[in-house]
Amino acid sequence: MTKLATRRWGAEESGREGRPTSPEGRGAVHRPLAVLVHGVTSSSRTWWRVGPALVGRGLQVLAIDLRGHGASPRTVAGLSVADLAADVAETVGDEPVDLLVGHSLGALVALELVGRRPGFARRLVLEDPPGSSSVDWAALAAGIEADTGRAGTDPEALRRELGAANPTWPPGEAERRVADLADCDGQAVADALRGGVAFDLAALLAAADLPTILLLAEEALGSNLTGLDRKAAVEALRDGTTRVLPAGHSLHREALDPWLAALDPWLAGSQTPIGPRRRQRGGRFAPAGGPTPPGSRWRPRLRWAGWGWRRGCG
Repeated sequence: MTKLATRRWGAEESGREGRPTSPEGRGAVHRPLAVLVHGVTSSSRTWWRVGPALVGRGLQVLAIDLRGHGASPRTVAGLSVADLAADVAETVGDEPVDLLVGHSLGALVALELVGRRPGFARRLVLEDPPGSSSVDWAALAAGIEADTGRAGTDPEALRRELGAANPTWPPGEAERRVADLADCDGQAVADALRGGVAFDLAALLAAADLPTILLLAEEALGSNLTGLDRKAAVEALRDGTTRVLPAGHSLHREALDPWLAALDPWLAGSQTPIGPRRRQRGGRFAPAGGPTPPGSRWRPRLRWAGWGWRRGCG
């Protein structure tokens, strides 16, 4: 297990970008805690708008840099989903987690975590997790090698290309994405993914015994969960709600307002008492349900289907 670097919002003087913290220490939590887990080649930086938004909803936010990403330690091994989940658990420690949020690879890590450690979190948000047969793993690895390399050798050209390819991103997002790519241990991550990642998304969802919302991208706009993988995932969700938002794979980048509009009524309907973790026999929380939130009518101004590994994927 590796102690990871993190970024906090909701602490004193954390600011919009969050307050980076080292793997060795963090401040105390005085409000319900949300833990955010990013996707491949990204970092805690990706949550720069989500963090303050959740603080405005009464939470304190801890965003993780997964191993080989951001400011966390580099590695040549230990990049399996189980390894990454163990790192997150080690980093969070005994802090009670009210809301666990995972995007893409981070969604798999979050599901692995709550499956192996029942009661770790009270509620779960999954943003466009990948399907095992929905991703071209070799193309993904090649794209990671190419773009992490260019982030070091020609960051300005890469920034321009990302901005042009992702017109719905807010100002400054392309610069942050290039910074994430530059911070990523691209070769190690590509090597770990090239042969594919072993996981059963439907089984992970079926084992998630806590209130869950599954936020999916539109298939035509670049979702990483498509076809039969998508059908099986939606049907497997036990205690949850599924919402399809009209945007691509990086929903929190492209469609933050609809993301929050889907989240808010679900949060209100899945309230659980805040305080020390209260476990039932077997280590599980009592389930909490809630009303189904209304769908969003928001539509992006332009549609973009990425090429190859979908450069905004992390």
